[in-house]
Amino acid sequence: MTIAFAAAVGHAPGMVAWADAAPPAQKDALYAALDCLRRDLAAARVDEIILFTSEHWANFFLDHISAFCVGRGATFDGPIEPWLKLAGVKILGDPDLATTIVESCYEKGIEPGYAYELAFDHGTMIPLHFLRPEMDLPVVPIFFNTLASPQPSARRCLELGKIVGDIARRSDKRIALVATGGMSHDPGERRHGWIDEAFDQRFLNEMASGDLEKLAHYTTDDFLAAGAGAVELLGWVALAGALGAYTSEIVAYEAVKPWATGIGLMSFVPAEPLTIPAMTDWPSV
Repeated sequence: MTIAFAAAVGHAPGMVAWADAAPPAQKDALYAALDCLRRDLAAARVDEIILFTSEHWANFFLDHISAFCVGRGATFDGPIEPWLKLAGVKILGDPDLATTIVESCYEKGIEPGYAYELAFDHGTMIPLHFLRPEMDLPVVPIFFNTLASPQPSARRCLELGKIVGDIARRSDKRIALVATGGMSHDPGERRHGWIDEAFDQRFLNEMASGDLEKLAHYTTDDFLAAGAGAVELLGWVALAGALGAYTSEIVAYEAVKPWATGIGLMSFVPAEPLTIPAMTDWPSV
């Protein structure tokens, strides 16, 4: 039917686990912006959410690592972190939509992994907590490998996103597309607590520009220069690919040092008419 809502939401465990450690002005600004996005999602009357999210060793380790993993489960449990100060919940999935995504990707030359059993950690639960605290919408998660080298390229993520966006537009349901992750942070690494505000602002502006070719040229090294956690922004790139042509708004940005993360929030509206190039027109990877 349509992409009824689209947003990108930064995350950090401190947003809920040690929320009051942040300067009140920063916390209040982010919470207010998140509440605006929550209201927009409610007003959009969506039927379910496709979530571009990050794998933090919650589900995979040395036993299996794939560039992308689509959750095909009927339900998902989260959060896995008992200290996150969020109540444990069981979230509905949509195995049929997830299967359509997997099969369409295979038809278009991208072979994501898939799993029927996945647990949600802070990277998935925090956005859902703020955007849909009722936790009553089915969620199809698409996890990105953002920790183990090699990671998928930005161009590959754009291609994956385009497939997902095409599916969402053909669906008979009202779909929300949400990307989560980043921005600059270096969790547990030598620069832990350092935030690259200049990188964050540049990336936000390039997301806002809608120039997919600029986004395609981001390399893993570009992201790593802003901290190991900045690779999570591949999910944002996939969202841009899903939307194709769009207008957008940078809803908020704060470099929250006690949360050790740059937190960005964006909202998007697909342009009408959509002008997305056919997959065969995209440069090869």
